[in-house]
Amino acid sequence: MTDTAGNDTQQVENLQPDSGDGLADAIAAVALITIFVAVCIFWISSQ
Repeated sequence: MTDTAGNDTQQVENLQPDSGDGLADAIAAVALITIFVAVCIFWISSQ
C-alpha cells in the first residue's frame, strides 16, 4: 500500500515492534483454545 507521495507505508518494524509480544499472544491463543476444547469435551461427556 502506498500513500499519496508514492511511498511504501507498510513497515514490518511498525507492525511488530517486539517479537516477545507476538510470542506471548501466540501462547495466550493456544492456551485459550486448549481451555475451550477441554471445556467442550467435558460438557459433551457429561451429557
